[in-house]
Amino acid sequence: MLVRIRFIAVAAAFALAGAFVPPAAAQTVVTHKYDPYFDHMVDLSRAFGLEMLTIRLTVAEAFPAPIPKDLVPQLNRMATKDMGRFLGTLQQKDARLASELKASIDAVVATLNAGTSPAAAAARAKPIVAEAYKVVVDPALQANLQFKTANLANILVAEDGVAEAFEEAGKPTGPWQFPIGWAAYGRAKALWADVNKAATPDQRADGDLMIEVIAPFYASIVPRSPFPAEDAEEVEAHVHHLVTVLEGVVDAHLYVGRDMPRLTQYLADLLAPACTDYAAGQNALATERVYAVLDQFVSEASGLSGVVSVLAPDLEQKAQRAFPRLVITRYQTTGVDMATPAANACRDLHAVLTETKGLVAG
Repeated sequence: MLVRIRFIAVAAAFALAGAFVPPAAAQTVVTHKYDPYFDHMVDLSRAFGLEMLTIRLTVAEAFPAPIPKDLVPQLNRMATKDMGRFLGTLQQKDARLASELKASIDAVVATLNAGTSPAAAAARAKPIVAEAYKVVVDPALQANLQFKTANLANILVAEDGVAEAFEEAGKPTGPWQFPIGWAAYGRAKALWADVNKAATPDQRADGDLMIEVIAPFYASIVPRSPFPAEDAEEVEAHVHHLVTVLEGVVDAHLYVGRDMPRLTQYLADLLAPACTDYAAGQNALATERVYAVLDQFVSEASGLSGVVSVLAPDLEQKAQRAFPRLVITRYQTTGVDMATPAANACRDLHAVLTETKGLVAG
């Protein structure tokens, strides 16, 4: 009974924070057989980096020239935010390929910053990314149904994914995350066509309907003007409905926020080796772990940052100062001491997670 009360309290904090509340969160704990995030969290983050890199390359290849100047920073993140999720592992496993990939992405970025068409450079980079994918994430794991589905869920709900890109595009900073969401939707549609082979007829019909109703929102790679920000909640609802369908298809937990004590302990354990790696100068490998932690801290599929911001705003502020020192994130760098040693920032973040576990566990 105590566990259920705590769970209801956390669900209430979700709602207060404006975060998505996992289905039936306030009534019961949903139980599935598989836990792909807890089994493969870092590999899923690496896969997401490779997926997002390909998604940004797709935009660079497909967007009508000239590329708008406000879209350029969104695409330039392929060299930092996306590659930072997996480059350390690729360098360890195949230094030659890592160098080749970096050079190919640098070439795309150079064309973007020069104001010339990046299409040819992006097309040349894509096969190299595909080769790197096979090295970074074991192809057998990529083919695992639960892993593949969690990868799809990330593309749907994580930062820069289908729902988040649409929501961010409606903010005053401008609609230039929208094309990223457009390409993410295309990739999500392709992955669903693969995953739904395991679905029952009813599940397939339900998922197909969600894919269909999202389509008009991403009818073109070019965002509408004025941008329909009021549609963001509808897109989000459809996306989360699809994720709940996916949970049933593969009998897997895709909302890790349903068990926040377990999640925060797992994230703290996941982060600890990164702090050691930063202290030893192994920054690229350490950064991969920080990105994996970031995903679950800010994702609406976990709701963790929303809960922390309500129950302990000081901890949320500490996280907002620590994450930007280590990785590219939606948090602002204003007021962040970028000269703080990475190992120190990592330890600060670890302390946040440790305190958060006590907060959500009661």
